[in-house]
Amino acid sequence: MSQAAASIAATGAVSGLAEDAARSFVQRIRDRIRSIFAGDERSTDALEGAIANPDDESQVSELASALAYYARKNEEFARQLSEWARHHAAAGVTQNVKAGRDAYVSGRDMTVYPRPAD
Repeated sequence: MSQAAASIAATGAVSGLAEDAARSFVQRIRDRIRSIFAGDERSTDALEGAIANPDDESQVSELASALAYYARKNEEFARQLSEWARHHAAAGVTQNVKAGRDAYVSGRDMTVYPRPAD
């Protein structure tokens, strides 16, 4: 739950929302986290570090730890984290390719080459 919320706050990746709604949603999450972390410089630095370096897993994990700490102290915040986690977009993409021919799959691109006749 805290890892998913940390990922959203750091990367801005959410699922099920249009782009403008997603930006607004992420900004509300970040603002709420800042208000929870108010006066805690270390946790605030963890948030800002994760936002600045969303691909740095140690930064995002540090933010997740801070979120988990505050969730244990604040039941309402824990419920919010749970709600946010529902909107977490998976960091990876899974592709399942079944082809009766040769297939080259990379990132978002896919090229399928017909097999030569035997």
